[in-house]
Amino acid sequence: MSFRLFAAGALLFLLGLLLWAAPPLDRAIHHAALLDRYGGAVRPALWFTSLGGLTVMGPVALAAAGWLFWRRHGREALWLVLTVASGRLVVEGVKLLVQRPRPPIADRLQWVTSWSFPSSHSAGTMLTCAALALLWGRPAGWIAASLVAAAVGASRVVLGVHWPSDVLAGWGFGLLWVGVAARWVPSTKSPLPPSRERVG
Repeated sequence: MSFRLFAAGALLFLLGLLLWAAPPLDRAIHHAALLDRYGGAVRPALWFTSLGGLTVMGPVALAAAGWLFWRRHGREALWLVLTVASGRLVVEGVKLLVQRPRPPIADRLQWVTSWSFPSSHSAGTMLTCAALALLWGRPAGWIAASLVAAAVGASRVVLGVHWPSDVLAGWGFGLLWVGVAARWVPSTKSPLPPSRERVG
């Protein structure tokens, strides 16, 4: 599992870099995806984008860690917190190192001031949801993780606050980070939530 996550993440991150290296294509996708600022789709996009912020994903990770501690899965809880927190810090470090400007202010439908590459919303959502899915160990978890990460990442593009290449790289980084961290996941059992065999 760790190799597959790492490989998928590396591929997405590479695609993000390649798209960044092709500015006309990156800009074309950006302009094609932009929402009408007065259209009805802006409000749903803003709601989806709020899911990927630290103010939502942070408490989600902490709540899951708390539940794991309560279920006496302390090592899994610690792994989850360290994986998400370290990944978030590295993403912010990369953004400061790269210092890629965001799309033009006139295109943005949300006020943002940080650097653009990679998308921390996309990376943070992917690594948080993927880490939870890895602990859960069920296909439904991976489906849910993929859908949430896809929705958050897409919202960043249609709101004009990120280049498409930023989002691809963000998704890739999230999977890469969880793929590396998966080598140290404490257990292959599924503590989150308990399986049917353990109920009753």
